Amino acid sequence: MKKANFLVYVAAALLLFSACSKKNDTPDNPGGEEPSGKGMFVLTTKADPLFGSEVIHATSSLDTGVLITEGTGIEQEGATHNYLVNGNLFISLLFGQSNPGAATAYKINASQELEKINEFQTETMTMFGNAGDDVLLFKNAWQPEEQYTQWYRYDTKSKQIAANGEIDAEALAGNGGKAFFTDVQKVGDKIFAPFWSVESGKTFATEYPDSNWIAVYNYPDMKLEKVIRDGRTGSIGAYVTRGIDVDEQGDTYVFGTKLGWDKSQQYSTKTPVAIMKIKNGTTDYDQSYFFDITAASEGQYVWRKNYLGKGYFLLTMCPKAYVYATMFYAGIYGGTKFAVVNVYDATFKWVTGLPDAKAIQYTTGDYSYSALDGTGYVGIYYTEGEQAKSTVFKIDAANATAKAGLTTDGKAAITTISWVPITE
Repeated sequence: MKKANFLVYVAAALLLFSACSKKNDTPDNPGGEEPSGKGMFVLTTKADPLFGSEVIHATSSLDTGVLITEGTGIEQEGATHNYLVNGNLFISLLFGQSNPGAATAYKINASQELEKINEFQTETMTMFGNAGDDVLLFKNAWQPEEQYTQWYRYDTKSKQIAANGEIDAEALAGNGGKAFFTDVQKVGDKIFAPFWSVESGKTFATEYPDSNWIAVYNYPDMKLEKVIRDGRTGSIGAYVTRGIDVDEQGDTYVFGTKLGWDKSQQYSTKTPVAIMKIKNGTTDYDQSYFFDITAASEGQYVWRKNYLGKGYFLLTMCPKAYVYATMFYAGIYGGTKFAVVNVYDATFKWVTGLPDAKAIQYTTGDYSYSALDGTGYVGIYYTEGEQAKSTVFKIDAANATAKAGLTTDGKAAITTISWVPITE
């Protein structure tokens, strides 16, 4: 979620307790490009990380200070939003389950204030990504009776929907299941769109827990070119949780998270959690590259990942798998730990200087931020003694260390971090 997909948390809780069904830009970084020139960090907060509406704030630094959240910021309508940055626009997408949701674009004006400039209505989007000046939006075929995923191309220059179409999710899966997209990114002149093969979004159950797929589309016409298939690891990413990234050389790194469960809600251990590679200019896996994360981490699962540049990734990890990968359950399943991997030399290090794994209640996850210089910032909501607090930690990837920075003026949780250029 997303980049912060709190409604997913609630839906996941309902699944667990009542057995019911339900945001950089390396292409997946909703936090924006590397800062060049003038800009502001845009953060969202919630008084409670699971409930209530989010509030958008702008600040000049993540390294020090206190973010004043009481009585400030722009309150969002609705409980759950996804976010991304395209150019100088900060875009908020309301998640309305199966209902239409408003999408709102903001800018940082010359007075260093957030200013609403555009609002448009779309269907509820369950995946999205930047494609140059466009934002590509997917509404996955969700219900068991739904066959077609809807896609929309939002032009950030005209600030209008420029094109739309549909994808036959059953034909794309081609195995009796339904293709459910977990990422959408522009790679060169193509769109890479990893998907799970599931019964439906009601259960996310799959008959193929040790397989993964990436649909490759021409852009902007969105004609299917091919499907990349592999059986060395399982599902890529998770629900509203991205699973691929493109580095500075244009190579694509693919995270087989293995978070897809079978029809009995069990997780296969036949293949490991792993990272694979697609070389720049190709649409096939580099069979010589396979980074076994299960072995490196001694059995941990990757729930979130953030690219920090220079081949480094920050991994948010948990001892157990969970199909929704919602941070609410990480504490129940053994706590949240962070690791840094370098995909160039296949090294793995646990990060030091962070709160105890079982004290962490929520993190900004893949809504964290990096300038792609080998460092990054992650927001962590945790308990210290009996006091809940929210702090931004700066991660030094080479040394796998963390340093506390910006905090909030109370219990408000920082839920997303982005960087947005100032519009003069």
